[in-house]
Amino acid sequence: METVTHSIDPPSKSRDSEKGLYINNDETNPTSTSSLEPEPTVENDDPVRTVHGIRWALAYSSLISTVLFYSLDGTIVADIQPSIINSLGETEKLPWIGVAIALGTIAILPLGKAYGVFNVKWLFLSCVVGFEVGSVLCGAAPNMNAMIVGRVIQGVAGCGCYSGGLTYISMATTKNERPLYLSGVVAMWGLGSVLGPVIGGAFAQSTATWRWAFYINLVVAALVAPSLIFCLPNINPIEKPFLAKLRMQDWVGIIIFLGGAACFTMAITFGGVTFPFSSASEIVLWTMTGVLLVAFILVTIFHPLVASENQLYPVHLMKRLELNILQYEVFVASGAMMITLYYTPLLFQFTRSDGPLSAGIRLLPFVCMIVFFGIFNGALMPKLGYYMPWYVFGNAMILIGSSLMMTIDAYTSPSRIYGYTALIGMGVGSFVTAGFAVVQALVPVSDLNNAVGFMAIGQMLGQIALLSLAASLYQNIGVQKIQVLLPNLSTQDVQQLTTGRQSSLFESLSVDIQTALIEQLTFAIRNTFVILIAASALAFIASLFLGRHKLY
Repeated sequence: METVTHSIDPPSKSRDSEKGLYINNDETNPTSTSSLEPEPTVENDDPVRTVHGIRWALAYSSLISTVLFYSLDGTIVADIQPSIINSLGETEKLPWIGVAIALGTIAILPLGKAYGVFNVKWLFLSCVVGFEVGSVLCGAAPNMNAMIVGRVIQGVAGCGCYSGGLTYISMATTKNERPLYLSGVVAMWGLGSVLGPVIGGAFAQSTATWRWAFYINLVVAALVAPSLIFCLPNINPIEKPFLAKLRMQDWVGIIIFLGGAACFTMAITFGGVTFPFSSASEIVLWTMTGVLLVAFILVTIFHPLVASENQLYPVHLMKRLELNILQYEVFVASGAMMITLYYTPLLFQFTRSDGPLSAGIRLLPFVCMIVFFGIFNGALMPKLGYYMPWYVFGNAMILIGSSLMMTIDAYTSPSRIYGYTALIGMGVGSFVTAGFAVVQALVPVSDLNNAVGFMAIGQMLGQIALLSLAASLYQNIGVQKIQVLLPNLSTQDVQQLTTGRQSSLFESLSVDIQTALIEQLTFAIRNTFVILIAASALAFIASLFLGRHKLY
């Protein structure tokens, strides 16, 4: 591996002598880290892609493959949880299988910040290795505790792969081609999220067992390892000793942020499902979330032990309304994608007896629209130059599609549901990754990693918050409806019946009760989309305040 050298003479712009990638290292000019408007010279400092041909194709495909398998593992446990419980026991720890990877993903903010300081290639490769270690631990888990630890490691390292992929594309492509390459990320994210339950279910039903749902990651990693090692450009944003880079990290902010985000994730995930809202556990979690939020705000304002330009959260980006709107837009788009991905298959599995494979196929109209409109946006937005119309159109489609999903019942035809979810997919694809490219075009080159982290934390929180709210809403409505229908059942049996036709108890019910139960469960599932109606309505209004100037 050749050592990357950087010029230390003014102007403070370093050049990777091998790859021709320019990174702004000016730490003395206040505008390099805190200016809200792009400098006139930003356009000239825009990265120039010097890797071309087969080498770029291999580098790019290896980057998006890591995103694919990270997204696969985000949903792959959806259909293998019963198999995991049969093997490992400890049913009371079942909710942690899903929560653990969500807890890991909150590390995306400090990791995104680190990509602007440490060698991008080595940090990215470290995250890939960490993800494989987590996969091995999950696949070989002798008990639920090991499984939970493995899922947390997968979440931390996997979000590092995701953030690293976005950062690599941002640093190694020009402003005009960046939207198209970023659209490949959302294509892989959507594809992996859909295929996860299908692949997991297929392994669980085969002689390979559910453990290969995790081991398969090792096979793929071995295939793409040569491309990752030899084709990715070696980008070192700051030429300083490693220990000096460690001292640049906002460790106080990182600890408080991770603690607060963990409390928030658990509070919103377990509330009303595992713990009653009035329970001591929920009260403590929400109290700690509030206390640590205040502490994080204070740390961000006063940034003890670290210079202002190195504080964890890029608070200077929040001073611009448009950037905050773009962050909220990606929050809504990612939440809309995950709610539809999770609850459309459950609708067909719980109420119409679909298996994992059939339920996954039902998502094809939704996913195809995400992929098509994501690539369509990535190709056309730089050519047309305007970005505001994509947000207006996208939010309108999400709002219309989710409103139509609120009209379904137990007798709604599959074709209508396909059409409704396709509308949501059109909306999500229209802007779910556009914000990453737009924000980076609105800030100086020195803020590229901050821009990625700023948007990525909005994306991850959208998935966690909106999906958790949907889960809580479904469980609470479902349990309430079943208790009214079958008042003599125990709480455990009622919770079991929230899985509808997938429950063994369902078969023991009379035909009339089964029909009534399916109607109530359909009502509970469709009401999860009320969250999207509220969120997308606000996002639609906010999109009207986005810039109407030509950006590209």
